[in-house]
Amino acid sequence: MSIVAWFGKIAGAACKVSIDRQRSVGVLSAMFKRVLKWLGGIVAVLLVVAAVFLVNLIWFRPWSLNAFYEKIFVEVLFDQPELLSNLGLVEQFGITGHNARLDDESPAQQQRQFERLRKNLAQLHQYPLEKQTASQRLSTAVLDWFLTVQAEGEKFQWHNYPVNQLFGVQNQFPSFMANTHRLFTPRDCDYYLKRLEALPTKFDQVLESLKVREAKGIIPPRFVVEKVLKEMREFVATPAPKNILAVSFQTRARKIEKLNEQQRADYQSRVEAMVTSKVYPAYQKLIDYFTALLPKTTTDDGVWKLPEGEAFYAQMLRQNTTTTLN
Repeated sequence: MSIVAWFGKIAGAACKVSIDRQRSVGVLSAMFKRVLKWLGGIVAVLLVVAAVFLVNLIWFRPWSLNAFYEKIFVEVLFDQPELLSNLGLVEQFGITGHNARLDDESPAQQQRQFERLRKNLAQLHQYPLEKQTASQRLSTAVLDWFLTVQAEGEKFQWHNYPVNQLFGVQNQFPSFMANTHRLFTPRDCDYYLKRLEALPTKFDQVLESLKVREAKGIIPPRFVVEKVLKEMREFVATPAPKNILAVSFQTRARKIEKLNEQQRADYQSRVEAMVTSKVYPAYQKLIDYFTALLPKTTTDDGVWKLPEGEAFYAQMLRQNTTTTLN
């Protein structure tokens, strides 16, 4: 066989191998595309099923009674970012965005909460008791009582004092930031700043609700107003670097290993600036309001002086003790 013929056979064999390889690649490529298409179809179906489940879970009555119980719990948690931060249940799953927000204190939000109570109570009654297990019937009875009592309290939703000397919003906020807001990472520091920045909005919402109460004749006793005024005036008179919001941040930020000294100093400077530019003006608005309110206050303390005070007392008795005993 000549060299030319030999090379010709090699070239032919190589060409055949190349063609076979191309065919194999083509077959594999087609198979791969079919597999991807098949998997894509499964994913699409799963996404649709998940979407239907979530839509039903969030906006309608869940198919499962147990899911309904969980839905109510989750609704309450994610509607109150401060409570969610306090419980610390979801950070382990990488859910941290709520740590940058404060609770909505507006009258509109309060009304939405009562609307949700009524909706959840109506949905609970749609689950037939005869189809429930003994454990579920007990849970249903407890939840029914809780939702009913809470919904009945709507007519008395303004019969309280959100700013008071014991557990008012004005003294709970610094305590919350110093003791509850987590500070383990640089992101937590950013969230701290965002919460300080959000305080004016929160206090504006509180002021809005206070004015609703005042229009209804629900005004704190004189001693309450005097005590909260003294407390808030002392709070804003403290130099920003010595304010609990700045001092507690500095103490805890020292323990964050991912921050160097320059970063700590930068965060500290921003916190102190936020105390001066956002926090103190927000408190000053409350001070101005209560200063103007003080001449309208009286010394006849007790809920009996409020509109429908006796009915409110009975409602609180039932809500807190489950009985009507006086």
